[in-house]
Amino acid sequence: MPPRRASPAISPVIGTVLLVGMTVILSALVYLLVLAAPPPGIDPSRFQYIRIVAVRQAGDPFTPTCDDSCLILLHEGNAPLGNDGISAVVLRNDETLIANVTTLNGKRFISTKHFGVEHLGGPGSRGSAWDPGEEIWIDLREHAVAEGDLVTVRIIDRDSDLVLSEDTARV
Repeated sequence: MPPRRASPAISPVIGTVLLVGMTVILSALVYLLVLAAPPPGIDPSRFQYIRIVAVRQAGDPFTPTCDDSCLILLHEGNAPLGNDGISAVVLRNDETLIANVTTLNGKRFISTKHFGVEHLGGPGSRGSAWDPGEEIWIDLREHAVAEGDLVTVRIIDRDSDLVLSEDTARV
């Protein structure tokens, strides 16, 4: 029996090019998956997109419940959030805590300046659930934020202390 000869169609150069191409494609897919993941410390199974739509200042007409330093949050997630089980933490310039809202249910919220919030309102705070597409207005104490401040809002699950959403906006 004669010895086998290598097939002339097999080339080490083509094999190397194919392996490099597959490696580049796989690494690009992994990179895209990492970009799509929620930030660290956020529970991915319960993550919701809450966005700061606007930060209103004194003299900016919007609503009677917002006088000065008012945050307007929009629920852009895909599932309702139970207002009684979530809270909001508001930070200024990534370090100073200016408000801690223990409930986003407007009927159970106690209006006081001592915790940094004067009023809580908007369609999302009127019931027991904050539905997608609804806004919540957090009216902070007067002059809580100034022009140029960086405001961060974290929505937190009160039972597990996990961050459900976080957004940052410049005033």
